[in-house]
Amino acid sequence: MTILFDKKLTLNEDSTTFIENYINYVRTINPEDLYEGKKDKNILKNKFIFRIHQLANLDSAVVSLDIFDKKINVLARIPGFETVVIGSYPLNSHLKKIMSQGVYPTIKITGGRYKKVVPTDFDKDIIKNGFEPYGIILELHQVENVVYKSRKIDIIYKYVFKSERSLVNVSKILMLCFALFGLVLGLGFMFLGFFMTGLMVIVAFFGVNSYTLILSDTYKPKQELNQTQTN
Repeated sequence: MTILFDKKLTLNEDSTTFIENYINYVRTINPEDLYEGKKDKNILKNKFIFRIHQLANLDSAVVSLDIFDKKINVLARIPGFETVVIGSYPLNSHLKKIMSQGVYPTIKITGGRYKKVVPTDFDKDIIKNGFEPYGIILELHQVENVVYKSRKIDIIYKYVFKSERSLVNVSKILMLCFALFGLVLGLGFMFLGFFMTGLMVIVAFFGVNSYTLILSDTYKPKQELNQTQTN
């Protein structure tokens, strides 16, 4: 997932209300997402945490963009709430170029309420609560062209294997090689005095691959099966 754009938005009068509603929504559906599910005692026990914010992300919000001549409005919706404009960003030539590539937006939060570990004179840490002004970051992600990659793999596959029969033949050759390798390796272990090890290697490599080869002789690709039925 490639991030092409990552900038702070200019917030408006609805931004703080949106964030507070989001916090209440998270508190209702999954309180463990607030302060990463940690109580004060858990924070104090963890020696690697010095500050932890109430909210780490805005992943549950549905984000969309409203593009104007000189700016982009970012709209967000929380399940059960109306869609609101939560901020904007100037539309410059660089951003226009990014938008033309086909992107999808997400938002991140900065600031807000936090808990901070503070050392005392008595060699004992305590938790202090604080607050920083909210911020919202707009991220634009490049759309991964999975379909294109799948088609490319399919083209290569069809180029290498002209038919299903050719794929079966290549598989049989590989299985034969593994079978012979297992037989030689197993006999080598037996020759060195490791009889049980050699026997296990022969069964694992030679036996299994030989059995699979026998089964493959009874397999008919769909193309040949259809031709047989037609005749």
